[in-house]
Amino acid sequence: MQSPATPAPTAVPTPTHCPYCALQCGMNLTPAADGTLEVTERADFPVNRGALCGKGRTAPEVLSSRVRLTSPLVRDGDGTLVPASWPEALDRIAANLARVRAEHGPDAVGCSAAAG
Repeated sequence: MQSPATPAPTAVPTPTHCPYCALQCGMNLTPAADGTLEVTERADFPVNRGALCGKGRTAPEVLSSRVRLTSPLVRDGDGTLVPASWPEALDRIAANLARVRAEHGPDAVGCSAAAG
């Protein structure tokens, strides 16, 4: 006697919001069988009321290493971006910030952090 087939588990959507802009539109992320995520709009979310822009619809694509940087890039002498180590990239950043400050004064370099 053959046992009945076990039904495939139903993927449960996770309600979340878009990471791209200040609107933080509501979206659902649902795991697909192939390991990707399906994005659907959240009609119950007051900001976007069931709509998403192109960036929001493609947000999960940046989770794949095929479309993300895996090491820092720096420009070589020809201006071409080439892979670099983290120490090299950070040293370049520090040197250029110091150069800008020396050439243009301390007000030429700034950053801000959100209060915690």
